[in-house]
Amino acid sequence: MDFQILYTEPALADLEEILLYSWSMFPDTSERFGIALLNHVAILGTFPYIGSPVAGRQSVRQLIHTPILVYYRVVAERKLIEVLHFRHAARIQPGI
Repeated sequence: MDFQILYTEPALADLEEILLYSWSMFPDTSERFGIALLNHVAILGTFPYIGSPVAGRQSVRQLIHTPILVYYRVVAERKLIEVLHFRHAARIQPGI
């Protein structure tokens, strides 16, 4: 992997909330969904600019893993991806 991936505390809290909801509503598929989501985020280590820039949020990008939006920042000089938030697409964009 070219870039290290760092999950911020807010991102971990978001992820926990999403997975708990998924587990309560869709117990048969939640584990597969969670693994697929984290595998998708792991791709950023090799392809850090695969996500789209977020309008009005300088240096913030979003990766879409339907229905979840992953907000992240590329810190190129440190070879670091900071995962900032996970949000369901139907929810309001976080104040990043």
